[in-house]
Amino acid sequence: MTANHPADVFDAMHDLMHAYRQRMRAAMQAELTPNEARALLFVGRHPMRTQRDLVEHSGNDKAQIARMLGTLEEKGWLERVPHAQDARSRCLRLSPAGQAVFERMGERRREITARMLRDFSPGEQEVLRGLLGRMVGNLEGSDRGSSFRHSFDGATQAGPGVPA
Repeated sequence: MTANHPADVFDAMHDLMHAYRQRMRAAMQAELTPNEARALLFVGRHPMRTQRDLVEHSGNDKAQIARMLGTLEEKGWLERVPHAQDARSRCLRLSPAGQAVFERMGERRREITARMLRDFSPGEQEVLRGLLGRMVGNLEGSDRGSSFRHSFDGATQAGPGVPA
């Protein structure tokens, strides 16, 4: 076994994300599937984006996304509205019921995140955000450390007050 190998950092991040996702699935299991959760999170964070945007974001195929969006519409969580500039396209937005599910997901995420970071001081959390931002920047070939805004208290790139 090697000590302090750079891949150990990735393994630790993978383990962390696996544990986090497992707890989120358990918290939301009765309401929606993991794919539905990802779709609702995308639409909640990026209202009035198109189905094509969701396909590009998710990496899933168009047919799979179309079926899932149909299911979310049947559940009353999602609405498709005409696109302002393209009559052939529809934009996605959460219905009031979908907004309520989105907000519950945000509450669960904040609870799990608070538990995960309960032993970290605010300064340590800021250092961690900075380090993660630098890692993203290294992969993207730019310095995103200062603009990396995915915080652990529920604010996201969508801005403060939007459930993470």
